Amino acid sequence: MKVPYSWIKEFVDIDKSAEEVVEKLNETGLEATVETFGEYIPNIITVKVLSVKKHPEKDRLYICEATDGNKTYQIITGADNVKKDSIVLLAQIGADIKGITIKERKFGSYTSEGMFLSLEELGLADNADGVWLLPPDTPVGVDGSKLLGLGEEKLIEIDITPNRGDALNVKGLAREIGAIFNIKRKEKKTDIKILNRLIPNISLETDKCYRYRGIVINNVEIKPSSLEVQLKLIKSGQKPINNVVDITNYILLQEGQPLHAFDLDKIEGKITVRNAKDGEKFLALDGNEYSLKSDDIVIADENGVIALGGIIGGETTKVDENTKNILLEAANFDYISIRKTSKRLAITTESSYRFERGIDVESLPEAENKAVEMILDLAGNNSEVMGEKDIYLYPYQPKEIKVRERTVKRIIGIDIPKEEIADILNRLEIPTETIEDGTVSKIPAFRSLDLTREIDLVEEVGRLKGFNEIEESFPSIPINTDKNISYYKFENRTRDFFIDNGINEVITYSFVGERIYKSLNLPLPDIEITNHLTTDFRFMRDNLAVSLIQVQKENLRHQIKDIAVFEIGEVFFNDFEEIRIGILLRGDFIKGFNFKKNKIFFTTKEKWSFLEVKGLIESYLKLLGITDFELKHSEKTYLNQYESAEIFVRGFNVGYFGKIHPEVAEKVEIHKDTYIGELKLKYVSRKLKENALKDGYLYTYFKLKDTPTFKDLPKYPSVKRDLAFEVDDTVSVEEIFKELGNSSKLIEKISLFDIYYLDENRKSIAVSVDFRDREKSLSDEEINREVESIVKKLKEKIKGLKLRG
Repeated sequence: MKVPYSWIKEFVDIDKSAEEVVEKLNETGLEATVETFGEYIPNIITVKVLSVKKHPEKDRLYICEATDGNKTYQIITGADNVKKDSIVLLAQIGADIKGITIKERKFGSYTSEGMFLSLEELGLADNADGVWLLPPDTPVGVDGSKLLGLGEEKLIEIDITPNRGDALNVKGLAREIGAIFNIKRKEKKTDIKILNRLIPNISLETDKCYRYRGIVINNVEIKPSSLEVQLKLIKSGQKPINNVVDITNYILLQEGQPLHAFDLDKIEGKITVRNAKDGEKFLALDGNEYSLKSDDIVIADENGVIALGGIIGGETTKVDENTKNILLEAANFDYISIRKTSKRLAITTESSYRFERGIDVESLPEAENKAVEMILDLAGNNSEVMGEKDIYLYPYQPKEIKVRERTVKRIIGIDIPKEEIADILNRLEIPTETIEDGTVSKIPAFRSLDLTREIDLVEEVGRLKGFNEIEESFPSIPINTDKNISYYKFENRTRDFFIDNGINEVITYSFVGERIYKSLNLPLPDIEITNHLTTDFRFMRDNLAVSLIQVQKENLRHQIKDIAVFEIGEVFFNDFEEIRIGILLRGDFIKGFNFKKNKIFFTTKEKWSFLEVKGLIESYLKLLGITDFELKHSEKTYLNQYESAEIFVRGFNVGYFGKIHPEVAEKVEIHKDTYIGELKLKYVSRKLKENALKDGYLYTYFKLKDTPTFKDLPKYPSVKRDLAFEVDDTVSVEEIFKELGNSSKLIEKISLFDIYYLDENRKSIAVSVDFRDREKSLSDEEINREVESIVKKLKEKIKGLKLRG
């Protein structure tokens, strides 16, 4: 919001410069800047148009005679809004307008001795509909720049946080400045006479309108506003329209109360404030037709919607040059509903901007009365206030909040007596009294959305006391060990491992859309965001793969085909959350070169493959001290069933990895040789007392693992034997390894070196087994007996197993 500093000074007697005021506003939490209104332009003057006639040689031009009281000028203009007796600004010969020096110029046989100016040409508006017509009582022959205050008037612009809607008006800003400099704000009270001959027929049929007041004013005269009103609006970034509309905008800026004027004669029958009907149409003042929903608030007559409550008026009942009788509306609507409607329809107005941040329901009548007073003064001597209706079903009840001196000391860090606390809050027009251990305040309606707790009032005391005057103090730091330091080290070890292996860390949003889940043939996540920003942010993710695939797609969009990334992030379920690490790998992980000379060929390039990914994950698990893990066939539909695996530790699934399914890769438009994996790191409970160390999470096994013990290097040699087992096709290599390991204490190491299918149902699995006894050397006879014992045990455990010769 931008307003002239002189307007603010009408409400607070202050002798400080605008720059000093802005500095203090910034120190106390309101972001503000100061600028000068326009630039002084020499050689512009006010003139009165004596005559207007069509240019005989140029169809679209007019020849005007104008006077400054001493001299008459002939001006050629294309503006069709200039009439006889109009008061306008004239750029004289030699004036510099937007970098162009005004000179005498011929248009056919006629010479123009200057140029009539619009707001756009003065640099005061982005566009303009013709020449700026000044009010009829504007003095003629005066310096136009001085009359407007160009290069002199200081403007203060504030950018507030959403909780400070009370400062979005001149009166509120004056209140804030008065509190800072300890100057009482001035209040201008009104006294209007309401005849009550015509009570407007208004009914309230929605709980989203907290107050609605309508006033009927007859015999208004629509004309330009006074120069004072127009200038205040222009300096505040508003475009003057006509006296009635300008007054509603003037009061919005001054009082913070949005108003709307309806042409009463265009309203059919009863006025109803209600929720819209689904699909109901509304033609707004911006010329667009909108389709409404039942959550929208509307003002309607018997023919349909005439205004979108709190946002924008309707075309069918707008005030124009023919308007004689008006209904002036002042209302207080639900700020959440206004925000939702404004956002959905992409309509942002000065009214909606204020309603979204909350307005003062108690000052509504006084603000509207000031508008009525101005209309009676500026819209004709015959105007009368015929009647009013004020629907206020649930009057505001101020909340009482206690502020304790010890709370102020604890939060701010200094002692502030309760008397000073009360003084500060009263300066902010928050009625406050002292009590035994502090103060008690009654929160006024204009701060009802902002001040709801003791800490809110402590903040008000702190910022008005001046944060710059509070001495620095250092916080106390407990020396007890952080209970999360163990996980912090675990996560850092995980992060360092993958970075050291050439994989880059990424951070993505936890929000995901429906489309990626359908592409991966996955059910939608449990948690849906009710107020999602876009359809791509509709759900809270329950896996990291969906996010990493989006990272790969973004890289492909930038022609980056080789990718190795990981993310440590949260996934979400109804009753708990998990911290996982996800990896996505594709292409070369060693970007080497090829060499060929005659029959000699070699390459230093290395690509990611299933075995490379498997080795990476196994190395990570061993780094954590987890060696007892199994790999089993994965059933995930978005992975290639021949190159994927689930990872189990102590019988619990801790993750998976594998190659993307070719059909899925084609559907999501990524490379078919992409590898994806996830490991579950930590369980995150939503219950305070639930144990977070649960099976199925790597941090649990890392935390509870046995402390490594030192073993002497073996003194006696190992003995290697190769064994080939004939088994059914259903028997896995993992099962052979497991039973072998359990069958003898002398087995030190088992390595797979061959799988050979004998037919469709039988296969041979060949392994190399290292035997060692730490107490003595093993003889061939002992090894043979041990092998016989092992085979016997395996035959008992695995049906159909045979030892091949």
